[in-house]
Amino acid sequence: MNPVRRSVAGLAAAALTATGLSVLSVATAPSAHATAVQVDDATLRWGINTEVNSASFAPGTWNLMSAGRIGNPGAGGKTLTSGDDGATWSNGASAGWANQSGNVTVEDLQAGGGYAPTTFLGTRQNSAGVNGTTGNGINAETQLVFRHGTGTVDADANTASVQWDGDATVLFYSGMTFFHLADPELTVAADGTGTLTATVDGYAASMADPTQWNDLADEEVTLATLTGVDVDELGLTTTPAYHEVEYDAPAGATAQSRTGVNWGAFPQDFVDFQQLTGGSSYWYSSGSSADVRKPATPLQVTFDATPPAPPAVEVTDTVLLPSGAHQVTVTGTGFDPALATGTRPPLSGKAGGTYVVFGKFPEAWKPSAGVASSLRKVSAQKWAVLAADMATIGGPDAGAIELAADGSFTTTIVVDKAAADTAAAAVATAVNYGIYTYPGSGAAQPLYETYTPVTFAAAEGTATVTVDTAPTQVADGAAKLTVADADGTAAAGSVSWALSNAADVEVASGDGALTGGAAQVVLPKQGAGDYTLTASYDGAENGNANITTAIATAPVAIAKATSTTAVQVTKVPTASATGAATITVDGAVDGVVPTGDVQAQLRSSTGAILATTSAQVDANGRATVTLPKRTAGTYTLVATYVGDGNVAGSSKTVSVTVAKVAATVRGTWTRKPTGARAGGLRVVVTAPGVKPTGLVTVTVRNARGKAVRTVRVRLNAAGAATAALPRLAKGRYTVSAAYAGNTQATARTWTLRFTTTRR
Repeated sequence: MNPVRRSVAGLAAAALTATGLSVLSVATAPSAHATAVQVDDATLRWGINTEVNSASFAPGTWNLMSAGRIGNPGAGGKTLTSGDDGATWSNGASAGWANQSGNVTVEDLQAGGGYAPTTFLGTRQNSAGVNGTTGNGINAETQLVFRHGTGTVDADANTASVQWDGDATVLFYSGMTFFHLADPELTVAADGTGTLTATVDGYAASMADPTQWNDLADEEVTLATLTGVDVDELGLTTTPAYHEVEYDAPAGATAQSRTGVNWGAFPQDFVDFQQLTGGSSYWYSSGSSADVRKPATPLQVTFDATPPAPPAVEVTDTVLLPSGAHQVTVTGTGFDPALATGTRPPLSGKAGGTYVVFGKFPEAWKPSAGVASSLRKVSAQKWAVLAADMATIGGPDAGAIELAADGSFTTTIVVDKAAADTAAAAVATAVNYGIYTYPGSGAAQPLYETYTPVTFAAAEGTATVTVDTAPTQVADGAAKLTVADADGTAAAGSVSWALSNAADVEVASGDGALTGGAAQVVLPKQGAGDYTLTASYDGAENGNANITTAIATAPVAIAKATSTTAVQVTKVPTASATGAATITVDGAVDGVVPTGDVQAQLRSSTGAILATTSAQVDANGRATVTLPKRTAGTYTLVATYVGDGNVAGSSKTVSVTVAKVAATVRGTWTRKPTGARAGGLRVVVTAPGVKPTGLVTVTVRNARGKAVRTVRVRLNAAGAATAALPRLAKGRYTVSAAYAGNTQATARTWTLRFTTTRR
């Protein structure tokens, strides 16, 4: 290889500055010492000229390219339909605009660098998304890309012959005139001259007669004439001849203008063909204001290699809050130091590096487009230069950052909308906030010109709710509310709060003035229950440009007051009479009065519930309940206060003893005994509410107290029994009936003195 020949990365980037062309990946590179080699994956990139990316003079129309062959509208004066992205013509005929067809792609420069297949809308917008219109200087940045080219390349001999298979269409006035080009072929001779040829065809059209529309025959023409081509193993980059190339216009056509810096022409046979399509004036200088857009742009061919990516920028955060200063990290790659040489001090003749700035710039801002530096007002700036040159430009304190030999850098930069607005206040056309890069020290390198849009928008803030002291039923509580924006900056103004109960009904609300982003608020006392405290902040109402809203919640629990229950049995029940008990409920918190019911349960010694009754407590927390009749025994009385919304329940258990019923024993003679006959005594035992059972002992004693007869009889179901007595000699006697008692009735004895006769 020629030892003075620059690497293809340098050649490609330096030569493609006017359009920002990038290099796509292909296969493995040939050997460094190869002679003629076969290539089968070559890529051709060409923007042709600026005119094919510009707005047309007819209102609402523009010039654009399409992959593949656009369909025939069948008549003149028709335009692509924007509503369906160029799928049809304005007369309904099928058009079929496409960004990819076979080996052909139409690609668009992306914000931040690099290319990707364009959209239909992208064919009329720049990388910042701004539409081009007549006179605003905004052009689409698209390229035709042909891939998978095959042929022979000899870098040592500086020759190449590569053919591509594919079709593309170039349209003007949104399609009022267009032509197809197919199967381009590159030929480069050893002396560095060459051509790019292709087959073209289209339709004869006329601006003077829009109805004219006639099919043209295919024709092979020279699209570009090349000189000074340097064929590298990896590819080549060159700008086709245009400037000061003469064109002999046919009789009746507009003569070529040969004055000014932009006079020239595309190859004669290509422009002659365009005379038939009605678009010839796009391809040679005619003295119009559009002449500046007609020169050919650089074309690039890569062979079987993977060239480095073009300069590109990544920014950590591009959507920021409108107010305040924010630090973002900017990472750049592909800024090959060899691509931008300074032309003025302090780095004249050295790698000029790249400025990395934040500012508010006009739509047209690029130095390569001749935009004055006075229109690029920045509020923050860093300068990426080689390490050896950092001290030359003042060091880190002056904004110097290192540009590595591989073309990468990383830095932080302050983004402050207010500062950018102030800096650009005198530039009426300044509209776009962003991170911009462009060459330093007067270097000319459009590839270094990148724009990463930065937008400012309010975002949801952060709020916190801290319940310092929960309210109770008798005392207020306190809470701390805080509000900050998404970056943590304390908010000013006031924050609203609301306390809602479990049914989501608001029971209290208010506002708290923020001091240092915090507000202390009083939470009024409430009844017992579960509540939610919500803090709400509205940025618009408080004049905070950084916050849309900020909302936070916290639970608030208010406990029920405790209670104590006391029981006093005022009347013990018996088998024949009900009893009564007074139940008293006392709330443990002053001012909280228990309400509701108490329940009394009488339970057996085994715990079985024998009876349940309830009553409502009065204003003093008292209630009287009736205790049902009970037979003798020991019982448990459980008094329970079930509680209400504000007071918790409680219970008390006491023992209740029901005594045996006093029995009554009475005797009557069925036949009084005498000396001559036996007798009988009927004994009846009664007890209120119970049925006496068991034995009665009947004893007869003489006057001396000696028992002369003892009889035991069992009471029947009626509580009665009859004892048979013997004949008794004449005298005085005592008869007694002793009832022994049972579980329900007490023992009792009945006594009768009587006298017997002889008969």
